[in-house]
Amino acid sequence: MKKLYSLLLATAFASAASAQYCTPSCSNPSGGCTYGAISMVRISGASGTTLIDSLGCTGSGYEDRHALSGMTCTLTPGSTYVASLSASYPNPKNSQMWIDYDNDNTFASSESIGGANSWGYSASISFTVPSSAATGSFRVRLASEYAGSIYYPSINPCMGSGYMFGDARDYTISVGSGSSSSCSGTPTAGTASATTSGACAYHYITLTDAGASSGAGITYQWEKSTDGGATWTSISGATALTYTLAEPSVTTMYRCVVTCSTSSASAATAGATITINRVSGHIAYSSAAPDTTSLKVWLIDYNAGAGTLTAIDSQITCVDSLNPYFEFNGMGAATYLVKAQSLDVTSSMVGASGYVPTYGASSPHWSGAANITHTTGISTQNITMSYGTVAAGPGFIGGLISSGAGKNTATDVPAANMLVLLQNTASGVLTQTYTDATGAYSFTGIAYGSYVVYPEAMGFATTVYATITLSASHVSQTGANFKQFNTSKTIKPIGVSVGCVTTTQFSIAPNPSYGTLNISWGDLAAGKADVIVTNLLGQTVFNSSINIDNAGGSSVVNLSSLSNGLYIVKIQSETINFSEKLILQN
Repeated sequence: MKKLYSLLLATAFASAASAQYCTPSCSNPSGGCTYGAISMVRISGASGTTLIDSLGCTGSGYEDRHALSGMTCTLTPGSTYVASLSASYPNPKNSQMWIDYDNDNTFASSESIGGANSWGYSASISFTVPSSAATGSFRVRLASEYAGSIYYPSINPCMGSGYMFGDARDYTISVGSGSSSSCSGTPTAGTASATTSGACAYHYITLTDAGASSGAGITYQWEKSTDGGATWTSISGATALTYTLAEPSVTTMYRCVVTCSTSSASAATAGATITINRVSGHIAYSSAAPDTTSLKVWLIDYNAGAGTLTAIDSQITCVDSLNPYFEFNGMGAATYLVKAQSLDVTSSMVGASGYVPTYGASSPHWSGAANITHTTGISTQNITMSYGTVAAGPGFIGGLISSGAGKNTATDVPAANMLVLLQNTASGVLTQTYTDATGAYSFTGIAYGSYVVYPEAMGFATTVYATITLSASHVSQTGANFKQFNTSKTIKPIGVSVGCVTTTQFSIAPNPSYGTLNISWGDLAAGKADVIVTNLLGQTVFNSSINIDNAGGSSVVNLSSLSNGLYIVKIQSETINFSEKLILQN
């Protein structure tokens, strides 16, 4: 019998020794990181020891960190402590903690030390170590479920079935044999610090008090001031040495008041200041969202007195809850504009339907932009992108834009890469294009109708070209030229437009031409005529003559020496005055 008892006892000890803590699991462990994992766990223990875990989430659903250096602290039986939890994303989280006081490798419901439900940026779990707790080292478990229907105090330390997004952590704490007597005298306030962080539009503040007194009878209360420290207001729930809260909208100071409940004496840290100085906003689409929702946004300084607009910064948007978001920080007090341009190739293709560069709140022209008068704090200006729709057809509109100081055209240069908008007669934008290195622009393949050409340059006042009406008898419009006057900050039409001339006497083909041009005519008086080719500035780039007989005929001219582009072909004599737009594609 004695041998049997010894065998059973040995078997029991072997079974206990081989028992292992359960490994928490959830259906979507990587989603636990995506949807608001815990970014910091902190427990300030006795004798200045502190458990700090700032390693964040790995995506496995379980981080066993009980043996890592620094992730432990010492607790005193009978004393009360606070576990501070922080997160970088405000999704609701339900959390629960346990300490395996009997070291049996399981976390019983009686070993739960507290929890928090539906918390966003931060939570505090206050717990008291039992006076009867044995000394030694013990395993701590924290389990969190994101946006689920399982709440504290019913969270399973092993998680498992029914847990969609989860994140569990294991740590080690030591229970010492020190005194649990209450504090006395004036506590040490410590040093307060405030740091801001976050992702996209989600900004939060982490408050930390380092070096403050701890132990039985010590309490903490964070306070804030928006008037430079003249008056202070307690922050509800901010009763831990580390506390995380949403970022304020104005510059704010924070301090921690440390109190000994026995002596009723308090000490406050010096204030830590968070400066808020930002222009920000969201971007919406007036039509369907493009495939690529990223945009480039410019911050523009508008000096109304000097009449200048200067782009001082730019950035690519991030996506905040499916809406593009932008922000600019640390600007001086001034008046600003914001402008956005889609980076999606399909939806912002030149000459096609799509989104055009848009100023806040929703203007394709800088002159219609909303002014942002910024001093400090947060100034918000949202943008709704303008969408243009252009109908397809055989029509063509083109021209040239030059730039110069004044009227002296000898100093003019091409206005390259200038945005040109094609509008309807109600000022609605239909599509966009840009001038090339020679200052030329064109809209091809557009339907018959009435159009307005509007060059857009920031800081320049535009006078639109006269309404252009395309029809079967007037398929194209060339020579819709403009000049950008840098002294007067204006853009104005120049020159005389040349339209498509329909005639039964002359024709030119092919058009577009690939280097040779066939000129045909009907029954005309015999003689010679000049063939003159000009660019859109009216400069002659080719000149020759052809013989015309009265029985009709044709002649071929070689234009292969000319660069690709838009030209005007003129055939002139004492009795002939013919002109036609030509596209050259060598």
